[in-house]
Amino acid sequence: MTTPSPGRPQSAAGHHPPGGEPLDEVDRRTLAALVDDARITNKQLAEMVGIAPSTALMRTRSLSERGIITGYEAKVDLSAVGRSVQALISVRLRAHDRDQIDAFTSRVPQLPGVLATFHTSGAVDYLLHIAVGSTEELRDWVLDHLTTDPVVGHTETTLVFEQIPGRGPLPD
Repeated sequence: MTTPSPGRPQSAAGHHPPGGEPLDEVDRRTLAALVDDARITNKQLAEMVGIAPSTALMRTRSLSERGIITGYEAKVDLSAVGRSVQALISVRLRAHDRDQIDAFTSRVPQLPGVLATFHTSGAVDYLLHIAVGSTEELRDWVLDHLTTDPVVGHTETTLVFEQIPGRGPLPD
């Protein structure tokens, strides 16, 4: 899971955070190398980017301080931890009361098995990505956590057969 740095500006769709300095080619190569493997040593990073190790360390720190790198994550094989069934669950709320939305938004990410919660526009209000151990557990999860919730008006569950990761939001 990626952990954002508190109090740091988040990088938007552009090439630099608001008020921040723009990314140069070294920053872009550094980010690309870290996205490929965030566990590489500083020495390996420097070799890949073509800079001195001290420069690599300085650049990585700067990218973190500027809020461009917001965290590092461990990727877990869900099957290896007994959660081989993944699903995307579309959730439509009954009403759009601010208190209910805030309560739902703060409660759902804390539920067991939730990998991601997306607050969306359009026909559904939320899209949940969850991982559980079996289809029976998925059924029970939906019944226990969503169907019985008085705020929830409708759900639709879609099984995930395969997750194919993308490259990520690297700048051009």
